[in-house]
Amino acid sequence: MAKEEKLKQIELQNIIFDTQERKLMVSPQFLNDMTKHYVSKRMKNINNLMNYITVTKSPKNFFTYYNSVMKDLDELISIEPYYSFKAPLPSEFKKSIESKTDRYTEAMINRSWKEINQKVFQNPKNQSDERPPEVFGPVLDEMLEYKDKYTSAVLELIDKFYKSVYGHGINEKPETDIQEEAAPDSGNASADEDTEPSLEEPEQIEE
Repeated sequence: MAKEEKLKQIELQNIIFDTQERKLMVSPQFLNDMTKHYVSKRMKNINNLMNYITVTKSPKNFFTYYNSVMKDLDELISIEPYYSFKAPLPSEFKKSIESKTDRYTEAMINRSWKEINQKVFQNPKNQSDERPPEVFGPVLDEMLEYKDKYTSAVLELIDKFYKSVYGHGINEKPETDIQEEAAPDSGNASADEDTEPSLEEPEQIEE
């Protein structure tokens, strides 16, 4: 066996078995079988998680699934120099997912908002303009728990929903009516009253 090939097998072995050996501790055939198992397990998990990402209505679950996909992809990317993947390569698939993160995130936010509206308003076409904060607020709060993960486009979408509940944007102070108290009557003087705003098919990766 060529020295370069054996070094690559040792490196692959250390990734697959999470070891730091300096020599090959298993047979090439066993290493090959375990590598296939390593790849197959992660690809199946990625494909399942991508399906979950496209149907979940929970921001918490969405980011749990998304982070798991990225972790599995990174592990597959680590063995690209040692394993012949079919197209797309894990690194290519990861770039594709990252480029569509906004689309997936907006779709999840829309599903979450649609669900609470359907629960409150039996007929979506006859929805009231009034959305009680005690009902819709918790849904918005869950969305905003992950605001550090959103792009400006996603935050604008949530802000639109937020305004429909609270009457003002996420970062805006609510408008209030301010009335000055009348000063004691001293002749003809009086106080003036002042008044003070869909979803595409999930991506798949093949072995």
